[in-house]
Amino acid sequence: MIVLTKIYVMLDFVNQEKRYRRVPKTDDTEWSNLWHLNDDVSPSMKVNEAWNAGYTGSGITIAILDDGLQTDHTDLDANVDTVNDYDYQSTDDNPIPDVGDSHGTKVAGLIAAEKDNNECTVGIAYESTIIGVRILGTSGLTDSEEAQALNHHLSGVDIYSNSWGPTDGYDFSEPGTITKSALLDGITSGRGGKGVIYTWAAGNGETTDNCNGDGYVNSIYTIGVTSVEEGQNAWYSEVCAAALAATYGGSSNNRYLTSTTTSSGCTSDGVQGTSFSTPIASGIIALALHANSALTWRDIQHMIVLTSSRNSFTDSYSSWGTNGAGKECMYLVNELTYGCIKISNQQVCVADSQVLGFGLMDAEAMVTQAASWTNVPTQQTCTTSTFTGSGSTSGSSYTTDIRSITASDCSSITYLEHVTIDISFSYTEYRGASEFYLVSPSGTESHLMHYRYDDAIYYASAGSLSWTFMSVHFWRETPIGQWTLKFKSYSGLSVVTVDSWSITFYGTSTDPLPNIDQCISAPCENNGTCTNNVYSYNCQCTDGYSGTNCQTIITTTSTQGMSTEPVTTDDNGISTTLVVGVVAGGTVAVIVIGVIVIAVVKSSSAGATVGAADVAVVWQ
Repeated sequence: MIVLTKIYVMLDFVNQEKRYRRVPKTDDTEWSNLWHLNDDVSPSMKVNEAWNAGYTGSGITIAILDDGLQTDHTDLDANVDTVNDYDYQSTDDNPIPDVGDSHGTKVAGLIAAEKDNNECTVGIAYESTIIGVRILGTSGLTDSEEAQALNHHLSGVDIYSNSWGPTDGYDFSEPGTITKSALLDGITSGRGGKGVIYTWAAGNGETTDNCNGDGYVNSIYTIGVTSVEEGQNAWYSEVCAAALAATYGGSSNNRYLTSTTTSSGCTSDGVQGTSFSTPIASGIIALALHANSALTWRDIQHMIVLTSSRNSFTDSYSSWGTNGAGKECMYLVNELTYGCIKISNQQVCVADSQVLGFGLMDAEAMVTQAASWTNVPTQQTCTTSTFTGSGSTSGSSYTTDIRSITASDCSSITYLEHVTIDISFSYTEYRGASEFYLVSPSGTESHLMHYRYDDAIYYASAGSLSWTFMSVHFWRETPIGQWTLKFKSYSGLSVVTVDSWSITFYGTSTDPLPNIDQCISAPCENNGTCTNNVYSYNCQCTDGYSGTNCQTIITTTSTQGMSTEPVTTDDNGISTTLVVGVVAGGTVAVIVIGVIVIAVVKSSSAGATVGAADVAVVWQ
């Protein structure tokens, strides 16, 4: 019901009282610089909210595989397990790094630096236990040593945090046979059969590189983590169909992260990269495991997809959109933004973020979901027959191979998780100019591999390759229907020939998230009807209301010299109406927030007199 009231006021300035969010402060000396935790940046990863809910990572053990760990660092030592640590470079039980190697100690601080000890920083999972496992050094590692490290103290580790991988920029590099077996052992035997969690840095090769050339990140058993800086993907983030989500990773464009370093130090100097996003993700996952230790490795992946979101970050490489399961779409002004169109209040989009996965991780949402989570069904797999390629590319044009998957071909999967595609191809020159895109029956296009300049230069001669690509962009879609492989050579630099290809689908036959109802919190106001689609919701508004949550009153009411403009709700769901008019040479703006009025007069000339005004107020 709309009530119109005339209010006569002599306005100078009326200020609204506003509630400001305040965050708990710590005694850690660098707290004011911990912008990724202290809500000094928006959007927040909501770690404070998870802490306030009582989750600290207590009881969770994280192995840090890196260049070593200063185990006696005064801001870490209370949380370090020195009984089970190890050095695979020197083959002893002392993971102390070489002089000048501080990477692993910086990683450790982001996870498990102690809280309120008047030292440096605080880790996200500040009551977790960390184990230093030194694997990086001048000697390199054999396949068997890598495998041992990824299963190190398997009976006692919950998360293996990995901020390392092949060289950025070029090459296709994968784990050895024994290491692949170790990853499988970890997710089948670890944590009493629930599976350990492997987090992995997606890489810092920028958008001219692609993480699908990294066989560690594109394993279905690992969680690829990439980085955001303020407002967009971090400048160093790669195109990555395998990346599940992002956290803040520090950036020379705005602010570095702050963490522990060797010699019991504390530093913000150059702390940026997916190397540091990954331990932040590991810490958030530790909070979720603290909330529910029964979570499996696949529960964690589903939970990350469910709770991570775009949060207005820009993908500097491509557009944001949705997949066929409704995750994740944005439509903004002019009904055409970021590849999405709005048709009768329905969201129809064409592509996910090719860089940031499903968006920024949310610690509060993770622990909230974890507390009442139902374990997802057993994973099913389905592999197609091997298809013969349809031919070679011509110039810079796409060549397409189309294959239809029927229910009889893949009856075991209704809801997709990972999709891998094995492609055998050859090229006449410049391997890095070879581009591959996979399009699902729902129309979701995933950039499996785009033009990589460094790889083209490094591998300039003719050659061939067989490689397994992976994408998470089809999460929760159906495998049934027409799948299209598109391939070309960038700018016609080469001739690319696909000899053969096949697809393997991973997923479940029954709904993995049957109890997730986005409408349960009644997001549609003013008697709007909510439709749940698991990852989001749609509101069908009753007459007289509009907006995402039906929060805005549609009104054409005005008084002499006044106009009213409905404004959508803010992030807290508070609806706002703006009333503007001219009063005695000045402009009066009355902003109605709920039932609180803010009145502001802006003079249009120096010394203008402000007199009484007729102000129409819409109470909502």
